[in-house]
Amino acid sequence: MNQSKFPTEVTLCLSGGAARGAYQLGAISVLQEHNVKIKAISGTSIGALIGAALGCQKSADEIFDVISSKEFKSVFKPSFGKGYFFRLDDSAKVIDKLIDRASFEELSIPLTLCVCDVKDESAKYYNSGVDFKKLVLASCSIAPLFKPVELYGRTFVDGGVVDNFPVEQLQRYDYPIIGINLHPKYRKTPSSVFGWLKKNIHTAWQSQYYRKSNLCDIYLCNEELNNVKIFSFKDLQKAYGLGKKDMHNIMQEV
Repeated sequence: MNQSKFPTEVTLCLSGGAARGAYQLGAISVLQEHNVKIKAISGTSIGALIGAALGCQKSADEIFDVISSKEFKSVFKPSFGKGYFFRLDDSAKVIDKLIDRASFEELSIPLTLCVCDVKDESAKYYNSGVDFKKLVLASCSIAPLFKPVELYGRTFVDGGVVDNFPVEQLQRYDYPIIGINLHPKYRKTPSSVFGWLKKNIHTAWQSQYYRKSNLCDIYLCNEELNNVKIFSFKDLQKAYGLGKKDMHNIMQEV
């Protein structure tokens, strides 16, 4: 990438990270303010949902308004005693405010999303077909929090289990890649069993992120995201503002 000028056309790799996705929206809003065209997107989990909404020609601000609304909580339907706590309701009207296209082919921006095939324990990547909305929600279905999605005779869960940063899917495009990762290094020494489990997961992921970050022309991942709760709506504005600030700084540096 020519470092003397910020690119006017880019591709985006968007990791999973639940509520921290607001950070991605803050960064993308700056790209949109400066008329930077997004030519393709790859994403997992919340990154897949944001990518789908962008492909449906929603602005970052519009997406943020929807996911931070009380109405958005209607997507999560309690479903206790079945091996998971909630199911994602693809018929919820608020989802139509984000995804109003019936297939990948109708998107204004090519999207590749990642899901995890439970039986094969492998990543599956989709960028075509009419099961668009179901595949987006499958990519967001973190087990055992959310019910897996049954499709094509397979059982799918959150793609972040196997590939939380599918940047390789963008290498076929001849545009600079901007990667936005929502999982910085977790440097705290744990003091509980849950803390150690969290630390171990982060440690396992980090070697993958280091390799994948080198495939990006621009890479955003702020350690302050460790202070943003993944499964809480309370920190959305904080994450959004942080993403905005980081992208502004990068554009100024370039």
